[in-house]
Amino acid sequence: MINKSSIRRKSKEVFQKVITLRKQGFSYTEIRKETGIAKSTINNWLTFAGLTLGNEHLQIQARKRLENHTLGTAASKITRAKRKDEDVQRSILATKNYFADPFFIAGIMLYEAEGSKGSSNGFSNSDFRLIVIYIKFLERYFSVKKNLNITYRLYIHENRRADLYRIKSFWVKKLLIDDSTLKISWKYNKVVKRRINLDYVGQLEVRIKGISHFTSKMLAISDIILNKYQRI
Repeated sequence: MINKSSIRRKSKEVFQKVITLRKQGFSYTEIRKETGIAKSTINNWLTFAGLTLGNEHLQIQARKRLENHTLGTAASKITRAKRKDEDVQRSILATKNYFADPFFIAGIMLYEAEGSKGSSNGFSNSDFRLIVIYIKFLERYFSVKKNLNITYRLYIHENRRADLYRIKSFWVKKLLIDDSTLKISWKYNKVVKRRINLDYVGQLEVRIKGISHFTSKMLAISDIILNKYQRI
């Protein structure tokens, strides 16, 4: 039975420490780590002191959980940022021997000119030659697989619906891809009336998937190469 005399016999100082820690919002497990006292004894002492889970203590525990969650989230962000930086640095090291390769530089310049700098990892153009060159650049230097890591989307003006079959066939033939991989998006913006371009083939966008931190890698490598040629 817990009473004042039994507490004095055990250890009044430890008892006071348990009470103080509990008032500060420490859990049973945390108090046990701090004092070495068994959880059953801690429970008995706190019950005797009237410090079981009341509203005030529940609020303290809730605040502590929120603080721990905030700290955990911040730590996770730091960890993710570190892993991202390490991944980018590995990509730079893996490609540094190509920094003087004309074809590699051409691919980087294509990305700088027409590539997305956001999260979409996209590159778009209406000139099939540039699309083909960009894909070959990705395959050669970044181990991108045409049928695995690339998605294709074709943007066509709505008033050219009648040309859909011809336009799709054009891109399928030029890129040597399956017709089913080519997704269509219609552009509904108004076009000023002008002579119809019989060679119109829309605009194709290729997007990279399955390559971690692709945009960050491209921008980091691009910065190195651009800074080099700025000094010439």
